[in-house]
Amino acid sequence: MKPAAPGPLPRMRTRWTHWWVSRLPRTDRLTLTHRNLYILPSRAGWSLAVVTLVLLLASVNEQVNLGYALAFALTGAALAGLHQTHGNLQGMTMTLHPPPSTHAGEALTLTLTLDGGAQRRGRHGLRLQAQDGEADAPALEVEVAPGAAQWVELDVPAPARGRHALPRIGIESRYPLGLFRVWAWWRPASTVLIWPAIDAHAPPVQSQMTAGAADNGGLAREVDQQATPEGLRAYQRGDPMHWIAWKKSSGGDTLVSRERLPERSHTLWLDYARSPGLAGLAHEARLSRLAAWLHEAEALEGQALQYGLQLPDRRVEAGRSAAHLRHCLDALAECEGQA
Repeated sequence: MKPAAPGPLPRMRTRWTHWWVSRLPRTDRLTLTHRNLYILPSRAGWSLAVVTLVLLLASVNEQVNLGYALAFALTGAALAGLHQTHGNLQGMTMTLHPPPSTHAGEALTLTLTLDGGAQRRGRHGLRLQAQDGEADAPALEVEVAPGAAQWVELDVPAPARGRHALPRIGIESRYPLGLFRVWAWWRPASTVLIWPAIDAHAPPVQSQMTAGAADNGGLAREVDQQATPEGLRAYQRGDPMHWIAWKKSSGGDTLVSRERLPERSHTLWLDYARSPGLAGLAHEARLSRLAAWLHEAEALEGQALQYGLQLPDRRVEAGRSAAHLRHCLDALAECEGQA
């Protein structure tokens, strides 16, 4: 069953929000002032306004002085609350730190710094929420101490693979009386690169090594082991007998052994087009499986193992490190399509 289409009022509200937000400048640092803060009565505020108006009309009709005093006292309290609610956000500075990349389907963490400035009072009852127009992330309640800065982390669902703009962030407060709601919208300028989702059903990369080497496919392992030692050094206990250079040792009092040269590093190539474990998979499924293999290759024991990546639009030379892994994942995230 298809979900019911939204009514005309929600559609108009959505269009109005998109039109309004699209005119906000993109920036990674926003200071809240009277130019970007908006304030309106909350439901409790509208209810108090109606009650105060009825009380004032009844007092005028019945000439009740206590009614006048109560109506004016409620109005004064509401106006004082209006000033404090607006001042709870005014002058605060919000800064976005560059978000790290993550895999599609996982949580993307946005790290913010809320600087309360030199205000003697703290910032209370703040509510932060990332809004992308489709599925809003859960709201986060925040308190900022007087004259201090507060680090905040917002978790939002990561979008599909590729480079994306960050969702807008809304901040609001109803402190102290809850009669008014002050809010602001913030559009970060930074973008984030989302890696492909990790294939949870990918076969082990070790099994692909043997298959790739047998048919010279995309997953090949080049091994060059030095079977015969070369070079000379003093004999060490435990050296094999066939390492000893008997001719060189015959003229002296000590034995001389040939020195074993270091082995070449193993090279593991992950090829988008020729890897045996990728046959028959669609484009996104291939990228997801390659992402899983990259993580597994980096985690394999033995620092001699290096791995490279061959994609339809680029080639990443073999290497091994956390930075190399990120480089390979970035290449997967920006892979345009099949050759």
